[in-house]
Amino acid sequence: MKHLHFVGIGGARLSGLAKLYLDRGYQISGSDSQESKVTRNMAQKGIKISYGHNPINIQGADLVVYTNAVGMENSEVLEAKRQGIPLQEGAELLGQLMQEVGKGIAIAGTHGKTTTSAMTALILTEGGLDPTVLIGGELSKLQGNHRSGKSPYMVVEACEFKRSFLNFRPQMELITNIDWDHPDCFPSLNDVVNTFKDFVDLLPPQGVLLTWGDDPNAWNLGRRFAGKYISFGYQSHFDWQISDMRPVPPLGIAARISYHGKSQAEMILKVPGRHNLQNAMGAIAIAVELGIDLSTALRTLAEFNGVQRRFEMKGEYKGAIIVDDYAHHPSAVRSTLAAARQFYKGRIWCVFQPHLFSRTKFLLAEFAKSFGDADICLLADIYPARETDPGDISSKDLARAAAEYHHDVRYLGGFDRIFEYLCDNIQPGDLVITMGAGDVWKISENLLREAQTNKLEVGS
Repeated sequence: MKHLHFVGIGGARLSGLAKLYLDRGYQISGSDSQESKVTRNMAQKGIKISYGHNPINIQGADLVVYTNAVGMENSEVLEAKRQGIPLQEGAELLGQLMQEVGKGIAIAGTHGKTTTSAMTALILTEGGLDPTVLIGGELSKLQGNHRSGKSPYMVVEACEFKRSFLNFRPQMELITNIDWDHPDCFPSLNDVVNTFKDFVDLLPPQGVLLTWGDDPNAWNLGRRFAGKYISFGYQSHFDWQISDMRPVPPLGIAARISYHGKSQAEMILKVPGRHNLQNAMGAIAIAVELGIDLSTALRTLAEFNGVQRRFEMKGEYKGAIIVDDYAHHPSAVRSTLAAARQFYKGRIWCVFQPHLFSRTKFLLAEFAKSFGDADICLLADIYPARETDPGDISSKDLARAAAEYHHDVRYLGGFDRIFEYLCDNIQPGDLVITMGAGDVWKISENLLREAQTNKLEVGS
């Protein structure tokens, strides 16, 4: 039995890969800097998890898999090099697995790829195609972020960070949009666009490309593609068109969908926002292209409750609804808050934790204009992730910039202070959204724990 060791096994991609290879009969071990719900779940499946990185952790491994987040200077990675144990970055191993499975469907884009991947995976599963799946978020119907299927189909979320998706060899690609993100590895939007061009060039002559037509960068890539191209969006000349949007209480949305100008059906979603109509339309276009009935796709989407940390309804505190969301780019922040405002008439709180110093610095002007649909914006300190503080950007700077466009933006810094402020000021009928790609979700969890504690105290 081949032994695979994963360095940074708690991350989205590596955790899914580890479970996929466990299902395929491999011996799996891994290490991570700290314990999490993800690592505890894998330990329950029989995967040996070590906390903290130590060269001894790779003992007996036939292959060491690492993530860009830990880098090449990690002690376990260096030990593997010293011992001559083969090394692969996670995207390389995922690309290899896609080739082994057969018919890879790679879903990429600056925003929306996790939700679109999840929707696609569920439709293909309900449609009987039995796909293998690896996405970047937790989905209740998958009981995690992966699924081991027995067919040649494989649905994969494809991330452009450090150009990792160029390791894939898909037969079908969907691009949701192309925006400037990851300024630490893409100096300009043009660099991002060129990387997506390289991604499209991975498709074979018989491959299929789908893009969101309303995004000019994605549309242009589609028009230059020599193979089969399918467009979807809000304009009538696209292959698939969305029109006649309407809200569906309590937080859903519906729209009419047409194909080549002919009305097909109404699409009804439980999740909010124009961006989720976009995600769903892309998933439908993939499914129909693969021979699944439109009715099956629509029925599956009507029951879709979302992905963890994607406008996830967490519960209530003092009569206020608590939601958690992963948005960490200005465009995603705007979309999420716009979706909330479309349906919610009460006060909307946005508790935002910027993610990465580099992203905050280079996109500061865009971030400053992103909070218009929130009534109150509370800013936490920047989540550093893989970066160290350069000393020239902070959430105080963002608060000052945002105050030019928003009447109530407050920098509060630490989670304890934010939590206390919320406890003192939340009112019944409010909507509180904790937002960001770091650990801001802890604030929503703390609010729910406080609500439960108060409930128990009242009950006793």
